[in-house]
Amino acid sequence: MINPQAPSNLPLIRIARWVLIFATVLMLCPVPTAEPNAALPAVKSTPIVSMAIGAEDLLAQIRSGEPLNYDNITVTGNINLTGVVSQSVKITNSQFLGKANFDGAIFNAPLDLRGTVFRENISFARARFLGDAKFAGASFLGQADFMDSDFNGLASFTSARFFNDTSFGNVQFNGDAVFPQSDFAKDVDFNYARLSRSSSFLEANFQDVSFFETQFGGQVTFRNVLFRGNATFAATRFDSDVVFRASQFLRGSTFGLSSFGGLADFGNAHFKNSAFFGGVKFVDLAYFVNARFDKDMILEEARLYSMQLDNVTFQDNSKINLNSTDFTKFVVHWNVIKDRMVYNGAAYLALVKNYKSLEWFDEADDCYYQYRRIGQRDEPWGWTKLTDIISWLSCGYGVRVSYTSFWCLFTILLFGMIFWAGKGMNKFEIEGIELPGDTRRQPGKRASFTDALYFSIAMFTTSQAPVNTYPVGFYRHLAMVEGIMGWFFLGLFVVVLSGVLIR
Repeated sequence: MINPQAPSNLPLIRIARWVLIFATVLMLCPVPTAEPNAALPAVKSTPIVSMAIGAEDLLAQIRSGEPLNYDNITVTGNINLTGVVSQSVKITNSQFLGKANFDGAIFNAPLDLRGTVFRENISFARARFLGDAKFAGASFLGQADFMDSDFNGLASFTSARFFNDTSFGNVQFNGDAVFPQSDFAKDVDFNYARLSRSSSFLEANFQDVSFFETQFGGQVTFRNVLFRGNATFAATRFDSDVVFRASQFLRGSTFGLSSFGGLADFGNAHFKNSAFFGGVKFVDLAYFVNARFDKDMILEEARLYSMQLDNVTFQDNSKINLNSTDFTKFVVHWNVIKDRMVYNGAAYLALVKNYKSLEWFDEADDCYYQYRRIGQRDEPWGWTKLTDIISWLSCGYGVRVSYTSFWCLFTILLFGMIFWAGKGMNKFEIEGIELPGDTRRQPGKRASFTDALYFSIAMFTTSQAPVNTYPVGFYRHLAMVEGIMGWFFLGLFVVVLSGVLIR
């Protein structure tokens, strides 16, 4: 039973009913969405700003002993750090605005300065790196001094750029030293440095560079390196293989007194100025295949085990100096160097011996022939020069059998023509009766040229006239001279021919 006195809930029920209806309508109606290709509003990104840290604040953090790990910071002021740095230090893609002095510092943990820019001078002189030292991609706008430093781990300078004078003098690299694609805009020296393990200067660019008395203990590559200035490797020691393949030496290159303990690969290298290898010692193969020399190649007093110069190119005025050079195997064809040799008797004779050991006998003969010709040309007039001229004309100094063959044929032909033209030969009128001294018996009719040539051949080869034929008058003396010359030239022909055929 409904209490008539209870308040009515009808208005609330009606309101709830309308809310329910409105919600249902909203659920059934489609919600508008953005078009698939509609342009989205651009989002404004805030550029990353390099955080600035004062030099003193950075030093305080280093002294605290906690590892440093920074990227894209700017160090303001001059930094002066000495002593021991026990923690790892990583400051990458950053820049130092002031001078940085790390003289004598000892880095017990890895140092990572990749991509960092040093705008003023920086010094790591006498510093010790007990862990890896990474300077890959770093830029040194001022002078960079690493003199007397010690790298016990990896020393990485890949793609580093040095805009001012740089020194790695007397540096000890106990780990790998990598400088591929590094760029040195001014002078750099590695004098007295010690690179104990492998090192790489692949595709590096140098201005003036000096490796005076530098020691490379492991394999080293200078492949595709551009030496824009003078390249000095004087008294440098390469204990293992070294590669200079396809490198370019645009100015002077000096390897004097250097020693190469392994393979020395200079294949396809280009020397635009004189290449000095005086006093060099190549213990293993010196490979210069396809190398190009625009000027002189100097190997004076060098010690070569085996040098290969196949397809090497010399310019018109280029010379090759082998004075006092000692070599076991020198692989280069004579036609490549015959007009470029600086004359030295010992060098020529050593080349002759070399070509014979290579079984290039024709080239050995050509080399010896030129050696004798130059010696004859420079010799003062006298008996020695006269005998040299005779040796040259008669047999080409013993290596030209064609010269002797020519003189044999020429002598036979000449005397045959003389006997024919001068009626200098006769036949017996009565068999067994010979009156060669009676001028009245001299024939009035000239003998045929064939008979005269036959007579000349007989006199040249045997010194005896053919049967029923004899010289008359003055021609008897000419026949005797031809016989003497025949013995001389035939004996010389046998000797020269034996020397050519029997090696």
